[in-house]
Amino acid sequence: MKYLNITLFLLCSTLAGLGHGDMHLQIQEVTKELEKQPRNAALYLKRGELFRAHGDMDSAHADLERVAALDPKMEVLPLARGRLFYEANWPQSAKIALDYFIRGHTNHVEALALRARCLVKMGQRLDGVHDYTRAIAAAADPQPELYLERAQALNDEGPDYYPEAVKGLEEGMVKMGPLVTLQLYAIDLEVKQKKYDSALSRLDKASAASPRKETWLARKGEILQTAGRTDQASDAFRAALNAISQLPDTRRNVPAMQELQKRINAVLQAIAKEQSTGKKQS
Repeated sequence: MKYLNITLFLLCSTLAGLGHGDMHLQIQEVTKELEKQPRNAALYLKRGELFRAHGDMDSAHADLERVAALDPKMEVLPLARGRLFYEANWPQSAKIALDYFIRGHTNHVEALALRARCLVKMGQRLDGVHDYTRAIAAAADPQPELYLERAQALNDEGPDYYPEAVKGLEEGMVKMGPLVTLQLYAIDLEVKQKKYDSALSRLDKASAASPRKETWLARKGEILQTAGRTDQASDAFRAALNAISQLPDTRRNVPAMQELQKRINAVLQAIAKEQSTGKKQS
C-alpha cells in the first residue's frame, strides 16, 4: 500500500501541474529524465499522463504499455488506463481497466465516477447511477458535477426517473448549498413533470439570493408561458426587460444581454399577437 500511495502522489502531482507551463516543455523535461533512467516506470506514467492531457492518445498509450512492461503490478496503472481509454472514447476498454482497479480500491471516488461515465456512454445508465451514488458516498467533499451527471443520467432514462433525479439534486443542495447549476436542472426537471408551482417556488428562492434578476425573471416568464399563464408570463418578461434596462451600459450592451432582450421582445410580441387574434375571434 505504501508503494501505491507514492505512485498516486506522483500521478496527482503530474495532474496538478498540467495547467502550468508549456505542455511541450514538460514532456521534454520528462523525456530527458527518461534518457537518464530508461527503466523508471513512474516517469513513463508521468509522461503518459502529460501526453493524454495534451490529446496525444497514441503516445500516451505507448507510455502506459511501457509502464506495464517495466512494472506490471503498479497498482495505479489500471486507473491511468481507464482515464486514457475513456478520453479516447473507448468506454468498454475503460470500464474493463476500471473494474480491475475498483476491485482493490472499492471507495476510490475518481475511479467510480469515471466508470459511471463509461456506463452512461455505453447506455447502461442505471448502473452508472449506482456508481455515481457510490462515488458521492465515498467522497469527503463531493463535487457538484457528480450530482448533476447522476441527475442527467436519470433524466435520459425517462420520465419515470425524474422524481429520483430531483431528489438527488436536492441531496446535493443540502450538502453544498443551493448551487445555481443544481437549482436550474431541478427546475427544468420539475417543469418536465408539470410541477410548475414547485419549479416557480424554487426559482423565486434562487432569484432572491442573486444580485442579478434579469435571467431569473426571463426563466420565470418561460415557465409561466409553458404553464399557460400568459398574463403572468408577460409580467415576468417585462420585469426582466426592466431589470436589463437598469444595468450599466457595459453590462447591458454585451452580446448575451442583447440577445436576451431580443428573445424576450420576440416572445412578448408573439403573446400580444396571440391575444389580439383571440379577442378578434371571440
